[in-house]
Amino acid sequence: MYEWLKWEENIGSLVVFDEVQDLYPKRYGNGKMPPNVSFLNVHGHYGIDMIFITQSPKIIDLNLKEVVNKHIHITANQMGGLTRLEWNEAVTNTTSEAKRAVSSVHKINEEVFDYYKSAEVHSHNKKVRSRWWYVLVFGPVVVLFMLSIVGYMGWRTYQGFKVKGNAEAQQQQQVQSVIEPSNPVDGITQATQAATYPGGENANLTPEMFVPTLAERPESKPLYNGVRQVRQFERVAACIDGGKSGCACYTDQATKVREVQEALCRQYALEGLPFNPYKETSQDRSAQQQPTMAEGGSRASVWTLDSEAKQNLAYAHDAPFRHNK
Repeated sequence: MYEWLKWEENIGSLVVFDEVQDLYPKRYGNGKMPPNVSFLNVHGHYGIDMIFITQSPKIIDLNLKEVVNKHIHITANQMGGLTRLEWNEAVTNTTSEAKRAVSSVHKINEEVFDYYKSAEVHSHNKKVRSRWWYVLVFGPVVVLFMLSIVGYMGWRTYQGFKVKGNAEAQQQQQVQSVIEPSNPVDGITQATQAATYPGGENANLTPEMFVPTLAERPESKPLYNGVRQVRQFERVAACIDGGKSGCACYTDQATKVREVQEALCRQYALEGLPFNPYKETSQDRSAQQQPTMAEGGSRASVWTLDSEAKQNLAYAHDAPFRHNK
């Protein structure tokens, strides 16, 4: 074999040997080196590159392994593919030397099977796949399925809370519309009475309760949130133009309204105040002042004079009186 490699037309060739253990079998003892083995020491002089394929490096000649400068070992892995191990020298035990090899994983390309005939009859055992193969293949499907179930259950729960919240909001709105007072002052009073301090009636006292939220208003202390009530709102009751102070507007309590500009104050003093929609009519006031009789109580007693009305009670001494019950 090595003789025809020396021919001129074969110089610079690439030679591939399959089942190289038949050409360079393992030698025992220190016998004379065969010519084809000794040719491996000088094959580089002819520019020839050789690729040797064998079933195991343990069954080939020792001198052949010494001239190898790249060893590639390919084996089937449990993931259903191929594992490629590469060294810069020939190794005898590929299993123990796998840790220091450059490794990579490849998929089997079945298209190349049509380009060669490997054996007359193929007989091989069924491949046992690793558990990680099933995890990588079926794991994403299981995770996606679980996420879809969790997402659907979360969406159903959210929709249930949403419907319940809308129903409670509508019910609360209906209750508020029924008890809403007609008098704005009463509404402010009710809202203030309903607002209690967050700590509750039995909460422990803290220094923050005695610090006013408005420095000039001691009644703004949080301690008074549960008892502080609005009885009246500030409105312009009168405007007076004249004197050293110029034009000024005042409330029902004779306090000065500082929000009214002087030009508007003079207009109010000259033309009068605008219509007051919050002022009660005389009928409303008289209806509120009439006493009511408690149910199941004693009847009210009415003391009257005679049938003729008197202009002045000072003349009632000469008229008889009677007590009606």
